[in-house]
Amino acid sequence: MSKIMIVDDNVDIVETLKTIMEMEGHITQIAYNGEEFLKKVGKLRPDLVLLDVMMPGIKTKDILIKLKEADLDDIKIMIISVVRFSEEEERILMDQYKIKDYVTKPFDVPDLVARVRNALL
Repeated sequence: MSKIMIVDDNVDIVETLKTIMEMEGHITQIAYNGEEFLKKVGKLRPDLVLLDVMMPGIKTKDILIKLKEADLDDIKIMIISVVRFSEEEERILMDQYKIKDYVTKPFDVPDLVARVRNALL
């Protein structure tokens, strides 16, 4: 049983991901924006974060930089977003910020579950 933190400003997406992850036996934690996430992540220490890219407030890149500055960049991150990056942008994002995976919305539930399992290895 892993702790998975869901970070998304869309309540429907959060509830959907929460239900899916809990059905898989995971403990879920939630943040609705980057600032809330950064306040909680150090205390909660999730095994994996499902992080949206397009949220109001702090940008995702800045969230990842702040994690590194706080020595929390060992926390596994999976990006889940409607934003579609080029292969080059995706490679840079994954290499530079140690992103475990990148899933686009709308997502296929069995595929997402398999990718979460793989990211947790």
